[in-house]
Amino acid sequence: MRTNYSGLRLKCLKLPEELRDSLSRGFLGVKICGSVEYVTNRLLSLLIDCRALVAVGDFICSKLLDYGYTPRVCVVDGVTRRALHQPVLAERFNTVTGCVNPRSHVCQNAVEEIRRALQSREEVGRVLIIVDGEEDLLALPAIAESPPDWCITYGLPNCGVELVIVDEEVSETARRILELFEEVEIQL
Repeated sequence: MRTNYSGLRLKCLKLPEELRDSLSRGFLGVKICGSVEYVTNRLLSLLIDCRALVAVGDFICSKLLDYGYTPRVCVVDGVTRRALHQPVLAERFNTVTGCVNPRSHVCQNAVEEIRRALQSREEVGRVLIIVDGEEDLLALPAIAESPPDWCITYGLPNCGVELVIVDEEVSETARRILELFEEVEIQL
C-alpha cells in the first residue's frame, strides 16, 4: 500500500518531548501486562463490554486476528518495536486504506482516515488502515473521535496493552492532550 508521497504537504500535530514518556506508559484505560497469551486472553475477555474495537498497532492487531477476533478498525504501519512485522492479513477486512503519519506526529490525513473508518456503517464492515510512517500516536485521535462504548486498544512498551472504553470524559481528555501538541506543516 506504500505510495510515493514525495512533495506532499501535511498539516500535523507534533508530539512535545515532555509528553513522550507519560504517553508511552498509558493512563486512559485498563493496563494489561504480562505474557502475550495472558494479555491477549485478558483483552478478549474485556471486549464483551465494547460496542466495537479499534486496535492500533501491528502486534496487537495480529494477535487478535490469530485468536479469531477481527477488530472493526485496525491501524498498522508494518513495524513492531522498530523492526518489520509480518503484514496483517488484509483479506480479513472489507476495506483497506492508507495514510501518511511520520513518527512523533498526528497528521490530518491520518485523522481523516480514522474518522471515515469510525463513521462507516456496520454493513461496510471492517477497515484496515495502513500507515506510511508510524501509527503509535493515532490512538489519541481514535479515542477522541470514537462513539461512546467503542473501545481502543494499543500497545504499551514493556507491558502489554491498554484498553480504553470511550466515554465523553475519556474523549475530552484525548482532545486536551492533542491540544498540547504543536501545530506544524511538513513536506515529504
